[in-house]
Amino acid sequence: MDYRQIKKQANEILKNKTAECSYIEYKASEQQLDKILKTICAYGNNYYNNDIQYIFIGVEEENNEEQKAIPVLPIKGVTEGRLEKCKNSINSLRSFLYPNVAFEVVANDMDGISYLLIIVKRQTGGPFMVAEKAEKDKKINLKPGRYVRIEAETRLARVDEEYDLLRKFSNFHFSSIVSSGASIDDLDIDLLREYFSITSSRQISDGMEKKELAKALDLIDKNDPTERRVKNYAVLMFSGHPEDRIPYAYTELIVDMFGTKRKMESKVFKGAVWKQYYAALEYINNNFLNELVIRDDGNSDNRKIENFTFIALEELLANAIVHNNYENGKPIQIYVSEKQINIVNYNKPLPPIRISDLNERTFFNERDTENPEIRDMFKALGIIESFGTGIGEAKRSMRENGSPDLFYKTFDVNDNVTSVVIPVNEEYYEIKNGSKPKKKVWIETETKDFKQKILDSGYTNKIKQNVLKLYEEIGTEVFGNSRVVEILGCSEVTATSYLKRMEDEMKIIVPVEGMGKGKYKFSV
Repeated sequence: MDYRQIKKQANEILKNKTAECSYIEYKASEQQLDKILKTICAYGNNYYNNDIQYIFIGVEEENNEEQKAIPVLPIKGVTEGRLEKCKNSINSLRSFLYPNVAFEVVANDMDGISYLLIIVKRQTGGPFMVAEKAEKDKKINLKPGRYVRIEAETRLARVDEEYDLLRKFSNFHFSSIVSSGASIDDLDIDLLREYFSITSSRQISDGMEKKELAKALDLIDKNDPTERRVKNYAVLMFSGHPEDRIPYAYTELIVDMFGTKRKMESKVFKGAVWKQYYAALEYINNNFLNELVIRDDGNSDNRKIENFTFIALEELLANAIVHNNYENGKPIQIYVSEKQINIVNYNKPLPPIRISDLNERTFFNERDTENPEIRDMFKALGIIESFGTGIGEAKRSMRENGSPDLFYKTFDVNDNVTSVVIPVNEEYYEIKNGSKPKKKVWIETETKDFKQKILDSGYTNKIKQNVLKLYEEIGTEVFGNSRVVEILGCSEVTATSYLKRMEDEMKIIVPVEGMGKGKYKFSV
């Protein structure tokens, strides 16, 4: 431990008048033994996984208009003659902690005034608790139990927080343990083979047995001599009906019916969680995601806007599945309306990540996950490109589309929920609802149905792709034969053939009068 650097950092905290937080606490004297003890216990449990945590002894605190619990300068300090006695008093608290929390008490000074610094680094061997004898000691009189520091508050852990601590120190994940009732019979061999065909470079024959495939993916309990018991992530990834073994292991879509008489509609996506992902993503994309091709007055260039960006949806939906606590008996829920898509998990992010971090940051290299095996398998499937970047990619796509920022709702600290909102692009919404003046923009069409009409035509794939290319390049422009030649690099005869197909057979272009012979525009 580099005490010189730590002491320097501590003085910087004081000089900057840093407010109390998850790793800083100020105490006027060592006589507040109960509060010092519970904070040391909470620092041992280290709910937010801080590298180092401090308790300043001899520093009073005050509140100002902007912040609470900031240090009073100059500091009160501890007189030289009492430093050793104070150290001994604090060190005596070790006997009231179980297991032992490793901490150091060192003297420091600021502007010639001495104070004590209690230093608690990241621990192993927890969770830690205050022993029962602390309540019986008249000098302490502190209720026993496991304490946590949530933001700037030190208190007894709630049941869910105690569970978080147990999982943290044991590196426990529900997805990793053996299922209480499932066996290899619950796994679908077709799902296993499909997964291997997507992710494995080696040849997987149709005749390969289910047990061999399951072993290769470490799905079977190694302590089971019958080689039949499987882990929870095996059920989630490779059972056709995981909800039979893990209640509510499905995704529910709740739709506001966009102003019709029947206001709400619900649809449930069941099956293996990666199949749920693809099915929910496809359904929302096909039914609720749209884009407009726009040309502003005085501007010859087209631009596109989406009501909700597909990238944001796919990244945040994958995030919801990977970080869902499948032990809590609640489904992932997706609420869709004209103004927003809201994806809800009924569990908080695992510490040290907080909701505020999800709103403020774009990269999460230290983030733990509820389901590490599912995370790894989603990466192998190509659903996840790299760990810790999905939220950042979703935010980037929103900015590029001109949409408002996505945001995570802030709830009471006791609420066990993570809820992310993808707001509608405001320009799209104004145009579709008639509140944006028509004279400012030229809207051609919503392109999804239009493109589908091209793809559903009976032409060869090459012709369909060339027609799509023409539409992508031309958009709302008025065009003729020469523009088709330019884009496709074809002869004039071929260009004329494309125009004839698009007008007479596909019926996706119409003649434009008053701009010369042979001029057209795309139209549904």
